[in-house]
Amino acid sequence: MSRISHVALSAVVAILLAGTASSAQIAPETGGSAGSGDAATPGRIVNADALLRLGDLYSDSAYTNRDLSKAFDYYRQAAEAGSTPARLRVGEMRVLGEGTESDVEAGLAAIEEVASAGDGAALALLGDLYSRPGIHGLSVDLKRAYGYFRRAAAAGNETGILRSGEMLARGQGPEKDSTAGRALVRSLADRGNLHALVSLGDIMSDSNVGPLDIQEAETAYTKAVALGHLDASLRLGDLYGSGRAGKPDFAKAFEFYDKAARAGQQLGKLRVAELTFRGLGTRRDVEGGLSSIKAIAGTGDAEALSLLGDIYSVLTPGLPATDFPAALGYYKQAADAGNIHAALRVGELTAHGLGTARDVEGGRSIVRRIADAGNPVALISLGDLLREPQSGDVDGEGAVAAYKRAADLDDADALVRLGDFYSDGMTEAVDLPKALDYYRQAAARGNVVGAVRAGAMTARGQGTTQDVAAGRAMVRKATESGEGEAHVVMGDLLTRGDAGPPDISAAMRAYAEAASLGWTQGLIRLGDLYREGKLLQSNGRRAAGYYRQAAEAGDAYGLLILGSAVSESLLRNAGKPADGVAALRQAEAMGLNDAVVPLADAMLYGMGTKRDAKAAVAILERAAASGNIAAARHLISYYRDGRRYGRTTFIKADPKRARQLFAGLSPWLSRGDRLVEEMLFSADASGRGDYQQIAARMHELSAESRQSLIRMMRTTHPNAYIYLAQHQLKQAGFYNGPVNGVLSGTTTRAVNRFCVSKSMRGACRYGPMSSQAGDILSYAF
Repeated sequence: MSRISHVALSAVVAILLAGTASSAQIAPETGGSAGSGDAATPGRIVNADALLRLGDLYSDSAYTNRDLSKAFDYYRQAAEAGSTPARLRVGEMRVLGEGTESDVEAGLAAIEEVASAGDGAALALLGDLYSRPGIHGLSVDLKRAYGYFRRAAAAGNETGILRSGEMLARGQGPEKDSTAGRALVRSLADRGNLHALVSLGDIMSDSNVGPLDIQEAETAYTKAVALGHLDASLRLGDLYGSGRAGKPDFAKAFEFYDKAARAGQQLGKLRVAELTFRGLGTRRDVEGGLSSIKAIAGTGDAEALSLLGDIYSVLTPGLPATDFPAALGYYKQAADAGNIHAALRVGELTAHGLGTARDVEGGRSIVRRIADAGNPVALISLGDLLREPQSGDVDGEGAVAAYKRAADLDDADALVRLGDFYSDGMTEAVDLPKALDYYRQAAARGNVVGAVRAGAMTARGQGTTQDVAAGRAMVRKATESGEGEAHVVMGDLLTRGDAGPPDISAAMRAYAEAASLGWTQGLIRLGDLYREGKLLQSNGRRAAGYYRQAAEAGDAYGLLILGSAVSESLLRNAGKPADGVAALRQAEAMGLNDAVVPLADAMLYGMGTKRDAKAAVAILERAAASGNIAAARHLISYYRDGRRYGRTTFIKADPKRARQLFAGLSPWLSRGDRLVEEMLFSADASGRGDYQQIAARMHELSAESRQSLIRMMRTTHPNAYIYLAQHQLKQAGFYNGPVNGVLSGTTTRAVNRFCVSKSMRGACRYGPMSSQAGDILSYAF
């Protein structure tokens, strides 16, 4: 907007004040405008509509000379001259403390006085104020807000019709009735109301509201676009890019974002830059895309600043390294501009000590303030922080309460978090039936991730009777949404043998589809298939190729796995051990802290680098001192188990030192990880009684933790590994011998029968102590 000169502005003011509309009245003797020459003089005939328009001018955020104090004064004069809209603006500005001192009680009373006569605009304004979070001195009251919107709707006010329909459809205030709520919004959209058309598209494409009707959503958005509503173009881009309309169509999403961008829509420009940065729907240009994002951020755009925060904190892959101080700086700028996501990230990074000094309470309080205003995303973030030992004392009850409150606000992701709470063992003993129930609730609300996890548990018989066909069908249905995780899980169900007979061809297609959707886990899983040799003939070159593709797509774990395997000479024709070490160092440079663990092992055993046990210990100690939990746990294993190869001892076992290190690390570990470490110490005691205690507590761990523990014990505590295998196989009816931790012919035959039952005969051809057999046995847990 071009700057209006003082002379021109004075002319505009003079013209407006000189008007002689029917609403003209005698101005009061006192209370003139703060601006000399800009207001009516005492006793002069004034035009209330002109004063109202002047108030609008000075309150317009796009106006260069915006002045809320002047705006308030003009609105006050217009109100005293009889303008009802001005009375509402005066009341609203008093409530918000804009252009005048905040006086919530007086402001509400002024609006209520107008509303008492049945004025639809006043009723709608009251509804808006009671549903708007963050107003100092006024708590959100959705039930009360809905009541005002309904009364406004009854008076024919379109805002009242729209907002009451939205709240009814989402169950915000009244009991949820998605059909009735959608019908109200549709009735307004059918009249050509632009806001209603966009809203109809939103609620018809939101699974949290009710059954999806993507076709109606597309139609509504398209009509709004045709009527010139630029936000509708953005919504269509979001619809096609999110996967809510089926498999994501990034090319189509880019087309609509580009249309909005060409029309001057800032957010459209940002989405175009982001897709260019990521290479989705258009040619990838990391440097060009990032430059465009920074240019938009340079204008103070909160969304662009927040996106840069995501990029530099590796929420968005594509950059070679993290830069948490830079990320935090961008988030703070975006938060100051009102971006909620950025404010939450500031709280999270502060609590974790990333990019700034660690301040648990300070970080949590930032998130809690937003959560207390009824923001479901903030409630989920708060729940996450309350159950992470890395961000302070664990408060499991507080986390569950936060998740449940978010779920009550109709956020299905909160139900997934509750399922995770009871299935991952991080905070308390695993309760699989409870976890499955929450995942099913999320799935019933249309949440794809909830459906995927419920389907996987059903196929594996976790928390319910195993039903392979039904579980696989649930996950297969979820893949239609284009959700990458669904394709990865589908591939897992078709390869591991714990959820029905393997189907390697279908699994590879699922992993490839996940990769095409930008999920690099699909590429890593394909590499694993060729590396492990359980279902395919081992092919080191192909495995390495998939890992490299994952790394090139921004996933440092691709380099980590590649480097580890090559440094240990596990991939034929894929490079020398020194190449593996180079890949590990590259992964570390990309910001992957876990890379220090295989790097230390490479030094310890002299794989691809000079053998130096002291240097191996030293790099783990440095990493552990900086807060790297993976490094600290690996250092503990060095001293707990010792390290040797053949007759050569690299590090002598030092249980006392190991326990000292564990005591220092324990407060930083989740309950599940702490229990795993305790079990490994118990296994080191080499007593059958200790093995029995381990077996008795295995149910407290998540399936992933149990499987990880079994794999570790295979190499560090072979007798405990055999004992637990015998115990589990006996319960499953495959083993009839003594449970004593001694590898016998009876044990070997039981393992073979178990592999055959899982259609994984080839995985056990190298015997129970092989890594392939260990993987299959871990699935029994």
